[in-house]
Amino acid sequence: MKKLLLASTALIGFAGAAAAEVKLSGYAEIGVKGGNAVGMSDLQFHNDIDVTFNLSGESDNGLSFGATIDLDEVNASAEVGGSGTVNKSSVWVSGSFGKVTLGDTDGAFDWALAEVYMGTSLTDDHSTHAGAYWFTGLDGTYDGQVMRYEYSFGDFAAAVSAEMDDTGVGDPVLGIGVKWNGDFSGTAVNAGLGYQSDGTTDVIGVSAGADMSNGISIKAGYADLDVDTWWGLGLGYTTGALMAQVNYGEYDSGNNGWGLVVNYDLGGGAVAMLGYGSGNAPSGNGLGDDTFSAGLGLSF
Repeated sequence: MKKLLLASTALIGFAGAAAAEVKLSGYAEIGVKGGNAVGMSDLQFHNDIDVTFNLSGESDNGLSFGATIDLDEVNASAEVGGSGTVNKSSVWVSGSFGKVTLGDTDGAFDWALAEVYMGTSLTDDHSTHAGAYWFTGLDGTYDGQVMRYEYSFGDFAAAVSAEMDDTGVGDPVLGIGVKWNGDFSGTAVNAGLGYQSDGTTDVIGVSAGADMSNGISIKAGYADLDVDTWWGLGLGYTTGALMAQVNYGEYDSGNNGWGLVVNYDLGGGAVAMLGYGSGNAPSGNGLGDDTFSAGLGLSF
């Protein structure tokens, strides 16, 4: 099956070489995970496989276009309620007018805001604790099909987005966001502002971050979720192949938690990963209040 897939991909790329390009990439995880969820053992095996197709092309008049297909074979039943395949796809078109993306993509709110988390862990322990938030806004209110228009000018970029209720009953989810990236004497700085509304609920968020030349990274975020508010901080350090970060997040409603992640780049696409998360309520990864994982992330 694997040989057939690769052969088919190569044939497609060769047939359309003059006008388009098809790239196949993959990601896999292997390791162990644990937590204190009821009905689960303290330690379990973990593996996950993700295959991504990136298609791109350009018209005779310079119009760029492409699509992304993400096939995620999830074997960690505790995280998703059962094993299976999750398919995500989006299509985009860009030119001097900007870029339009439609499909499983971020709304303008999420697009504009940078999460406070660095690195990665097998079961996202460091970024799914009770105090975690990913600036998802109101994305996924309906069928998750988002159309986003974005335009960049210098160090600034802006976007608007919409997600429709296909039944025609609910108001569309509309979003707007702006972000900025700059450099101050070797310190990379970023800031973002986003707003989203479905006609009943309004969410607004801000984020800011700085990556210093000495390896220290500081990230901060705040969101007013209409019925709740959230804030979070992250402090990280990178030296050579090693990266480590600790973060904390808190909701006004009372939930809070902190996370720790350590990554070591082994080269060749392999990364050793360690993650830990702890909160006063169950983690979003389904492993309990206190969760951990350790293993390898492999990029192909």
